[in-house]
Amino acid sequence: MSRCIGCGIPLQFSDDSKPGYVKEIVTIENGENIYCKRCYDIIHHNFQYSVENDLNKYYDKISKIKDEKALVLLIVDVMDLYGGFIPKIDECIGNNETIIIVNKADVLPKDLKVNFIEKIVLEIVKKTSLKVNSILIGSVKNNDFVKRIVNKIENLKYRTNRKTKYHHPKSFFDNCYLIGHASVGKSTLMNQIGKLYLGYQDDVITTSAQYNTTIDLIKWPLDQNSFIIDTPGIVNYRNYGYYLDNKSITILTPKKYLKPRVFQLNDGQTIFLGGLVRIDFIASKPFSACFYVANTLYLHRTKTIKADKIFEEQAMKLLVPPFSQTEKEKIGDFDILEDKIEQVGLLFISGIGFIRLVGDNLLIKVHIPRKIKVEMVKDV
Repeated sequence: MSRCIGCGIPLQFSDDSKPGYVKEIVTIENGENIYCKRCYDIIHHNFQYSVENDLNKYYDKISKIKDEKALVLLIVDVMDLYGGFIPKIDECIGNNETIIIVNKADVLPKDLKVNFIEKIVLEIVKKTSLKVNSILIGSVKNNDFVKRIVNKIENLKYRTNRKTKYHHPKSFFDNCYLIGHASVGKSTLMNQIGKLYLGYQDDVITTSAQYNTTIDLIKWPLDQNSFIIDTPGIVNYRNYGYYLDNKSITILTPKKYLKPRVFQLNDGQTIFLGGLVRIDFIASKPFSACFYVANTLYLHRTKTIKADKIFEEQAMKLLVPPFSQTEKEKIGDFDILEDKIEQVGLLFISGIGFIRLVGDNLLIKVHIPRKIKVEMVKDV
């Protein structure tokens, strides 16, 4: 059965309201190199579409990996490290080796060292049963980084015999799978590999600022007997991006180097991150808070005693995103999470970024929707 080269879905000719539709004449004229109507509209008209997010269907598709001898590339977004690990993914891939690729690291400020990110990822991995071979940190839009990934795959597939210094005659795994949440860069990596190694002049797989452009498995040859396989992403329902519209997501997504915003704060002060998060600070001494979030996200500083009134008057006006009542309702009710920082702490908010807090016996109160993943850890 022919498949769309952009999203991997089987093509069909009968219902133009369902994914995979294409006019039959198109298959006659173009052979196997065909985009379905959905992909064509996304690429050429920025078509907005509804996203299917069935976790059970996703597990059914991905869990087949554990029955193979495979290599897994787990791709996570550098701005969502704690939210980037799909629940139960270690059960789906079994005992197969994993390379963790931390993508979009090109937006990090240059003074934020790579080993800082690597240490955080290692702490997260300790809570899983993943068999991690290595952690690679960079941007899949960078050709040199993509070549580094491909070299790593080749070295693991045909491992050098140390005694003879020749490649071992057998392959150590069959297929290589790219997995991760939606919009972490799986399809972008595949497109880069296609242009660098397979002779494609342009991107083939459909990519977009929207989630879930890839619907089914997309296979490209790794060698004569195996494939590198792009998999559909599952949208992280504990990430702000699951609930917000494209306008809001654009504001939360870094496009350039992050400019860390540092506040010197005192007791009884509050910082709003748009209308999405409110953080109250209770401290006996002055302290600092450094925000690693998109430069386009508005941060508002005020006294805590004024915070309720400001939110009531300025939500969806000054304090954006969200921009609409619909978004606000999707985000849902807020909880207040409390934590105490002895000296240095890191606050990770899924879909926004992270905050480094430095202070003695600092108490923070985070007002945030209960749906969103928040992680408070000691500085690594």
